[in-house]
Amino acid sequence: MLKKLYIQNYALIDKLELSFNGGLNVITGETGAGKSIIIGALGLILGNRSDSSAVKNQKSKCIVEGIFDNLGDNIIYFLNQNNLDIEPELYLRREISTTGKSRAFINDTPVSLTKLKELSILLVDVNAQNQTYIFRDSEHQLEMLDNLASNTDLVSEYKKLYFDYVQQKKNLSELKAQEEEALQQKDFLEFQYNELSELELKANEDETIKSELDILNNSETIKNQLFIATQALNESEGSIIEQIESLLLQINGLNEFHNNYKELHHRLKSSLLEIQDIANEYANLNEETDFDPQRHSKLLDRMDQIIHLQQKHRKNDVNELIEYQNELDNQLQTFVSIGEQIANKEKELKLITNNLEKLSQRLSKKRLKSIPAIEKNIIVSLQNLGMKDVIFKIDIQKNNNFTPTGSDNVNFLFSSNKGHKPDLISKIASGGELSRLVLALKSLLSSNNSLPTVIFDEIDTGVSGDIASKVGQIMKQMSLNMQVITITHLHQIAAKADWHFKVYKKEIENITISDIRQLKDNERLDELALMISGNSTSKQAIKMAEELLRN
Repeated sequence: MLKKLYIQNYALIDKLELSFNGGLNVITGETGAGKSIIIGALGLILGNRSDSSAVKNQKSKCIVEGIFDNLGDNIIYFLNQNNLDIEPELYLRREISTTGKSRAFINDTPVSLTKLKELSILLVDVNAQNQTYIFRDSEHQLEMLDNLASNTDLVSEYKKLYFDYVQQKKNLSELKAQEEEALQQKDFLEFQYNELSELELKANEDETIKSELDILNNSETIKNQLFIATQALNESEGSIIEQIESLLLQINGLNEFHNNYKELHHRLKSSLLEIQDIANEYANLNEETDFDPQRHSKLLDRMDQIIHLQQKHRKNDVNELIEYQNELDNQLQTFVSIGEQIANKEKELKLITNNLEKLSQRLSKKRLKSIPAIEKNIIVSLQNLGMKDVIFKIDIQKNNNFTPTGSDNVNFLFSSNKGHKPDLISKIASGGELSRLVLALKSLLSSNNSLPTVIFDEIDTGVSGDIASKVGQIMKQMSLNMQVITITHLHQIAAKADWHFKVYKKEIENITISDIRQLKDNERLDELALMISGNSTSKQAIKMAEELLRN
């Protein structure tokens, strides 16, 4: 509920503080006194756009503050979700600089205008005589139908699943785009991988080949030197081995004289065994070392293949080629992975789609089921408001696509003239008829306690007499369930107020400003008399005002 409204330096308002109450709050005043200016200022803290022309005194900024209490669970949830302070009362503030720059606050925390507007929808429902967007926009009409049909929880459940559905479709689309891009590279990557894989490269293979080629290219020199070593060690007359064997025989007798001689003899004998082993190795290597043209050619071919791939892929050695081959293998595996992800995502999307379709059908059935009673109630309300031949229909058509609100298109159809088929309200309804339609719909919504504070800004335009009294009675009835604030020029409505405020102009230092005050009993009587006849001292007008207040 709107508890207080503070306005500073806005349009004709210098400084104004206004306290509202529960029940029916009525604002009256002469034409041009500034009644709608107050609603305009309130609109600033509800997220409406503004400009510097709204600033009365260009030397200081415009400030509008609103205090709300009796906060519902939906308000607490919004504050929690947006990390905003939760207090017993909710403070909204808007500041407009002289340059038109705007700042918005919720409980003293700076917020975006969008965030302020999101919150305001939960707090206040403003209705103006010229505000016919409800009847021009199918989405607004569908939202109203769901409120009237008590579909709020089901719509919330559907929306949650719908946005999950949209996200899953987006994810699937992105995966398919990745797959398409990957497939364009797949053949090339497979060719590169197969080319490397067919070589069956081994770690450090290039170094091994270079070493073997070096031996083959120098085989004659190597063989000659191996022969010399073999001859010198073992095969020539007076070879090193023969000399050591002879020496061992000659000094064998020293062993019995001292352990040191015995130790040296043992070491020399061990050396002989090592030299004999070396001699055998040289002999074996000599036998194995021959120039093999086929082997030489094969190694050269192998090396050429390796060098070709190194140059092609800009790698320095075989090990880098093997590493690149592994990278290609990993990339090729991602194609398989993307395919699996797509398959899994398609299964998830199919399940979500089926569940969304079921929810959509439930929503459609509830809407269809509620329509006859809603149509009947609206027609009865409009007939009570003087529209005897009114026809009101809610046309609902199935949509083949999912939308954020289901799979239905809704239009309100209307006719106020006998013998005329109902058509889109925006096409055929007059201003006064639109006002009564809005009132009838809001009245029905109020019976469901599904509206926040409701404000009517001269929505009674175009009605008078007994119908005006009935409009006032509907507003009075609505105010039993919620706070109603109405700006009116009709005495029949003003008389039903629980709280009556008057907007008026006054001059301060030759400057005209707008102000407002709550009227006391005698002041209410005078104001009603003035509204009735234009003369607050007219005995007949005062008598009529007294009669209105008694009723």
